[in-house]
Amino acid sequence: MKWHEYALNADKNSRHVLGISGGKDSAALAIYIKEHYPEISEKMEYFFTDTGAELQEVYDTLDKLEAYLGKEIVRLG
Repeated sequence: MKWHEYALNADKNSRHVLGISGGKDSAALAIYIKEHYPEISEKMEYFFTDTGAELQEVYDTLDKLEAYLGKEIVRLG
């Protein structure tokens, strides 16, 4: 069974979380899921772990990604 099949068949109380690093790979994955698996994207929760040493561009990217996804990226720090 593929990952999206597990996600689609998961118990309704299951949480789907995706860590966003501020880089291109995790952002691309979030966008891919939204575009190809909207039913999973609706359930997805996003988080970012702030090291306190990020460049301003990372925060700008997170803001843009939040706007595109239509969801908050919870910032842990």
